[in-house]
Amino acid sequence: MYITIEGIDGAGKSTQIELLKTHFKNAVFTKEPGGTKIGQNLREIALNENLSELARAFLFLSDRAEHIESIIKPALKEKKLIISDRSLISGMAYSELSSLELNLLATQNILPQKIILLLLDAENLKKRLSFKTLDKIENQGTEKLLHIQQRLKEKAYLLKEKFECEILELNAKESIEDLHQKIIAFIECVVSLA
Repeated sequence: MYITIEGIDGAGKSTQIELLKTHFKNAVFTKEPGGTKIGQNLREIALNENLSELARAFLFLSDRAEHIESIIKPALKEKKLIISDRSLISGMAYSELSSLELNLLATQNILPQKIILLLLDAENLKKRLSFKTLDKIENQGTEKLLHIQQRLKEKAYLLKEKFECEILELNAKESIEDLHQKIIAFIECVVSLA
């Protein structure tokens, strides 16, 4: 079972992933971009070099293709639970040039079956960003991040519509523990059915 946790920076994905590691000890935990050694290098180039948006989009697609081939496919073959911090959904949301068609090619049509979507309102986003050092994307402001969040939601529901992926949509302003319990229940439900 391939599950992804999606949300903009500050939504709490990393916190929830760390908590899930203690609960699902046999799961494969990974991330996009940068889930493989090659992917880490591609991510560094994409985020830190002065590139055209098209070149950046193709670097992230290359990372995605390598991630599917090296991490996701072998874990699925072994019938492992896979929990990924982001997926093609983020790729399509963060880049206007990263289409569904290109992502299906990069992923060999291997998609997350279950999507956990952490959503933030403007007030809580501003509050959370005030506590951290901002990266290049976060420095573009809360309006830009909220636009990306809307695209994340649209892309997640596009996958649901076209490929019947299941979505758990959560308000990320809930307590860490409440979110964690809802996520565990969602994963345990789908894992027990698999």
